[in-house]
Amino acid sequence: MHRLILLLLAGLLVLAACADDADEEVAETDDATEQDADDGYGDDDHDDMADDDYDIAEQPDDARAMFVSPADGDTVTSPFTVELAAENITLAPAGDPVIGEGHLHVLADLGCAEDGEVIPGPSDAAEEEGYFHLGDGSESREIELEPGTYELCVQLADGPHRAMGETEVIEVTVE
Repeated sequence: MHRLILLLLAGLLVLAACADDADEEVAETDDATEQDADDGYGDDDHDDMADDDYDIAEQPDDARAMFVSPADGDTVTSPFTVELAAENITLAPAGDPVIGEGHLHVLADLGCAEDGEVIPGPSDAAEEEGYFHLGDGSESREIELEPGTYELCVQLADGPHRAMGETEVIEVTVE
């Protein structure tokens, strides 16, 4: 009889321990979900920002971004300033989408984003990955990169950071 009681008590202790582990796993899963929701790029879910009447396809077909400096093949010292330009679109701060407006991004060794793809930024984490944001509507900014050769893409994006328009790619060597 004593053995049966001891076995029952041991079983209850094992069940209680498993329940505590399950609660901890649920708490860890909840924390991970919150971290996934905040991707570390400092941006919110931009789909929430989009106006129901807005369609990125309405942005000008001939909008394009280009480098003024540095030029393709240049050697620069870090940090260096990129000077950019845009045609057939008005540069404006990031935010709600507006037809005919956009802002610039520079992507280092990441290729160019596909039309409609959300470009990460702005944040330190995004910059460490090679995403440089000009969300204030400006045409220049300083970029810091480790020594090496980089392919830089200048990319237009609408207010909620969705890629659009024609891009330009250059290669620079950072000393």
